[in-house]
Amino acid sequence: MSVPGKGGRSRSARLRATFALLLALCLMTSPAVHGEPVDRIVATVNSEVVTASELSCAIAINRRLGAAIRDRNTLEAETLDGLITRRLLVQEAHRLKFVEVSDQDLSAETGKLRERFASDKEYNEFLAGMDMTSREISRMVGERILVERFVGKKVGLFVRVSREEAETYFNEHTAEFKEKHFQDVQKKILAHLTERKLGQQLDQYLAELRGKADIRINLR
Repeated sequence: MSVPGKGGRSRSARLRATFALLLALCLMTSPAVHGEPVDRIVATVNSEVVTASELSCAIAINRRLGAAIRDRNTLEAETLDGLITRRLLVQEAHRLKFVEVSDQDLSAETGKLRERFASDKEYNEFLAGMDMTSREISRMVGERILVERFVGKKVGLFVRVSREEAETYFNEHTAEFKEKHFQDVQKKILAHLTERKLGQQLDQYLAELRGKADIRINLR
């Protein structure tokens, strides 16, 4: 849900879109994809590396799961930025240890992934094309859930929008709601403002993490 408004797509919105993709990440070192050498390091995040094969895998999966078509360089840079961000959040989630993922959670989310494919055959062919196993996919899905829950507890719990804020937004954007009353759109406005605040808080938190991290990029 979103409320119409001005302005381009923010970095936080792109980040949340990245999280929404089931597999915009590759955690396991796998054989080369599209000719990329396995051992080339494209980035380091503290003591962990991101390899060219991981990046190529993430790009391929993003394309398969419906990422907007962009030129190769832009897609590569945005995907790598998402991998670095995800790696930072996974590191923090493991360090703080206040969220966990159960086997039931993992099974349910993996099932949703399989439903994106027309058949088990298509799903298995996709895994084979990525040279990945079901176990590797499950691990990736588990870390995605971990990141989402970590962000929800670390950032989301502190995001609150009051009725007064919602009313102010309504009064300042009457053209967007035409003849509707505040009560008719209150929930939509609250959701919109909550999402916006979450994005702002997330941007701030990520900036703090990046400021303390040792991140090195070597795309070329």
